[in-house]
Amino acid sequence: MPTTTQTPRVSSDPLLDAVESVVAEQARVDVAKLRAVLAWAADHTTTDADYITNTLAEPGLEVAGPGAPVVGEWAALDLAAVMGVSTDSGLRYLGHALELRHRLPRLYRRVLDMEVPVWRAFRVAEHTVILSKVGAAFVDHALAPFAHDLSLAQIERTTAGAMARFDPEEAERRRVEAAERRGVDIRLNGLDVPINGTVEIAATLDVADAIDLEAAVRAGAQQSADLGSTQTLDVRRSQALGEMARAQLALDLDTEPGSGRGVTLYAHLDGTDVGVLDNTQTPVLIEQIKAWCAAAGTKVTVRPVVDLNVETSSDAYRPSPTVIEHVTLRDRHCVFPRCTRRRVDLDHIHPHEAGGPTSTSNLAPLCRRHHRAKTHSRWRYRMLEPGLYEWISPTGRTHLVDRRRRP
Repeated sequence: MPTTTQTPRVSSDPLLDAVESVVAEQARVDVAKLRAVLAWAADHTTTDADYITNTLAEPGLEVAGPGAPVVGEWAALDLAAVMGVSTDSGLRYLGHALELRHRLPRLYRRVLDMEVPVWRAFRVAEHTVILSKVGAAFVDHALAPFAHDLSLAQIERTTAGAMARFDPEEAERRRVEAAERRGVDIRLNGLDVPINGTVEIAATLDVADAIDLEAAVRAGAQQSADLGSTQTLDVRRSQALGEMARAQLALDLDTEPGSGRGVTLYAHLDGTDVGVLDNTQTPVLIEQIKAWCAAAGTKVTVRPVVDLNVETSSDAYRPSPTVIEHVTLRDRHCVFPRCTRRRVDLDHIHPHEAGGPTSTSNLAPLCRRHHRAKTHSRWRYRMLEPGLYEWISPTGRTHLVDRRRRP
């Protein structure tokens, strides 16, 4: 057989060599992290049956596909906090790790041998978690040899084919479920509202609806051009969508007066040309506020300034609208470490039944998962000062969450 002799590589760029060395070291660190998380998971397995028979037991989380271990929910919160990520991100990593280790053994071996980066293997694991054992095994056998150079489209095609082949009933169920998940996300909250006064919109539609919407937006953009608009096509398309919304609001479909723009903005002005939009904690130009107020159909509501430094309270268990507004403006979302969920409960930090007041100094927003963790596990927290929280995990680790106002 012919043989080849590999000559030593001679580099003319030592700085590029340094980058290559760091990349290789990061790959080794990624594998070491994967091993450490899997070792932790092996020591924190549980079952849902434990929780059914004993409501004080730790609930189990099935974060990977059938056949993978089930981990304890409260312990998983601690893992995510130690990893320095949100609960959702930590559970996602844990699920991919367990999926890879227990349901994709061929691919897992290539990762340990440093032949496939962890992130590429996780891309496969993300898609196989919905498959049966036999479906995941099929994908592992088909893709593992080529995983170092797979496109997302190849992964999606293979996993979709595996589901249709080995579990057609589940494939149909998921098709129906996907139809139920249709929705529109108009990102008016958070940092999605920059100083330029625009927002992003994401939507999942039925294909037929999407085709109709595209035709309507295209027609609206063309109509603007026919009427003399000199804006770019993309701008005219966005304006067409806004005009469609206002036209829909103008229809006589309800008896409630006041249709049109009705969003409440908390704008703080200090005499300069820039204010702060409290809803999003982002700067806003005075001219943008003027444009919002001058637009046809806009309803302007002047509200009293909410002083976040003055404590507000209610006599009853349920907080008053004023207290809710205060806490919401102060903390904005769940105050568990690195959680950004906005669908929250207002939690009495010191329980109301134990004498805790319904006041802004004793209330904090918690999403449902972290509210349950605080109520049913050994996770504890306290407010050090308005907007500053100290959490203690079941293993005794301390995590600070700072929601105080910053420049």
